[in-house]
Amino acid sequence: MKWTTLLAASIFLMPGAAMAQSKGTVEGIHHWVSESEVKALKVITDKLASKGYRWQDSAVGGLSGANALQALRTRLAAGNPPATMQFLGYEGLDWGKEGVLRSLNDLYTKNGWDKALAPQLLAFVKSGDDFISVPVNMHRQNWVWANKAVFDKAGISEPKSWDELIASGDKLKKAGVIPLAIGDEPWQILEVFEAILVDTNGPDFYQKAVIDLDEQALSSDKMVATFDRLRKIRGLVDEGFTGRDWAVATGLVASGKAAMQVMGDWAKGEFLAKGMKPGVDFLCFPTPTATPNFKFVIDAFGLFKLSDPATIEAQDAWAESIMDPQVQKGFNKIKGSIPARSDVSVDDFDACAQRSFADREAAVAGGTMLGGLTEGFAAKPQFAGVFSDVVSKFFVTDMSSKDAVQALVAGIDNAR
Repeated sequence: MKWTTLLAASIFLMPGAAMAQSKGTVEGIHHWVSESEVKALKVITDKLASKGYRWQDSAVGGLSGANALQALRTRLAAGNPPATMQFLGYEGLDWGKEGVLRSLNDLYTKNGWDKALAPQLLAFVKSGDDFISVPVNMHRQNWVWANKAVFDKAGISEPKSWDELIASGDKLKKAGVIPLAIGDEPWQILEVFEAILVDTNGPDFYQKAVIDLDEQALSSDKMVATFDRLRKIRGLVDEGFTGRDWAVATGLVASGKAAMQVMGDWAKGEFLAKGMKPGVDFLCFPTPTATPNFKFVIDAFGLFKLSDPATIEAQDAWAESIMDPQVQKGFNKIKGSIPARSDVSVDDFDACAQRSFADREAAVAGGTMLGGLTEGFAAKPQFAGVFSDVVSKFFVTDMSSKDAVQALVAGIDNAR
């Protein structure tokens, strides 16, 4: 009788098992490899699994997504695209123009997603008349992260200008603490440069120099002064910064070996993953400026054109999982960012996220919400690459500020 019961049960379960297997798999290329990033991604993949679909992870870390992008190019050249890919900045728009991405118009219309997104986001998830990606978050790029105990011991508070930040750094250096944790990767250095650029010269200058690529702005004394301040920042960095990953730099701040890091709010996820609390163990504040601004970055996923019906259904489930309000809440609490959807409340988020949310609203109203250069939301890749090359070379050599400006102008001209 037991055998008969087991046989009947197995026959009963077979259709369900077969159906679960036939629901399809989503293979995704992304560059989330740090502890907090992996945990945040699991919020989305768990939701996908609850719908009966399987996630196949193809993570490629390093160089702020550049390595992952190269992996994608190789896959596309071989005629073997993944189901989905994480995009930053113009990447999704460029692939949309290549005709390799699915139009998501039906999904956007069905779910009303466009109404939940700020206008600044739409420019990066839509190519022509077609929506080509779904955003899971919005990061603020221009943050300073600080170890509270180190600040308290040195008698340092939130600086109100870059000159004050540099002076505080000099004080910390004399106390035997690394003032600023950073790595020598070009994108990490560019994060600092562009924060100085907009904070000390204002959003209008950033618009002219970085977005409009105005030669007069690029070659101006203000640009020279920006490099001068970056040189002073170089004096606050320890000599062990070569080859240092951004998350390792965050770890130095968390441990108290370093005092500060200038980094997007993905760094907050690393503090939270270590059980640290904002305002208690670490501090978060915008890079110092007289004119508040919000430098934004979003992570979005596009869906590639595939022929297998089961995989296409799985892609739809993946997109709907990403845009699920509860998923956006859970994901961003771990990742350190705020929801891409503006209709998701952050009342139960930490103080850093609530400050970011309020500052975003003020920046939208004041016209000071700006795309981050480093992650590709301000200038197209060929121009962003020039900034990256010149700024990183300046940081690791004894190049003069005037020579750096000349190299920047020449590089932009060659890239036009």
